[in-house]
Amino acid sequence: MVKPTNKSKQRRNEILQASQELFNKKGFHDTSINDIMKKVGAAKGVFYYYFETKDQVLDTLIGQHIANIVETVEAALDKPGLNALGKLQCVLEEEFRLSMANYNPDNHIHNIKNVDMHQRILVGMVEKFSPVIAELVKQGINEGLFKTDYPLEVSQIIVAGVHFVTDLGIFKWSGEEYAKRIKASEELIEKALCIKQGSFAFLSELLGDTPDRIIKNVK
Repeated sequence: MVKPTNKSKQRRNEILQASQELFNKKGFHDTSINDIMKKVGAAKGVFYYYFETKDQVLDTLIGQHIANIVETVEAALDKPGLNALGKLQCVLEEEFRLSMANYNPDNHIHNIKNVDMHQRILVGMVEKFSPVIAELVKQGINEGLFKTDYPLEVSQIIVAGVHFVTDLGIFKWSGEEYAKRIKASEELIEKALCIKQGSFAFLSELLGDTPDRIIKNVK
């Protein structure tokens, strides 16, 4: 296999960046390969040197997005003096902040027409982010803090359920409705891990007293 040169890596990154911008602005389905390469300033044939399909580009972008999330939240695991519960709180808080920061009213990716993008992101989160949670759950079991016979499976259900029901690109909740689902997510996690009620109240606290303003900014 020929080792990619710096120039070829740069061109590939240009295609990815152009695709990301167009997907955000126009949506995945309404963006053509011609659109992408016109923005890059190269012939359409160049695209196929780096990618087989537009779907492969999307999968690459989603993979990078999730890898960045996992890398960021894993940094929370290095905080000293924390037990599994403290680390899990830090990880979920950081991931929650990243999720909220990624919402942009001008970003077409959150449009319901891009439901396939939401599904791919959700699958990626279950596959890549759930194992991070599961390792903390296992640590918590060893520390006598959590109780479950299915650490990975419970983690997958939590990640999938919470991310789906709080996805503002799929559900157009009001601020009050969204806040209630955050509260329900807290209760779900606490009961699933058999831990003290209120242990994850920090998720609601992140919303502050203005959930309606947050919802307004992402619609």
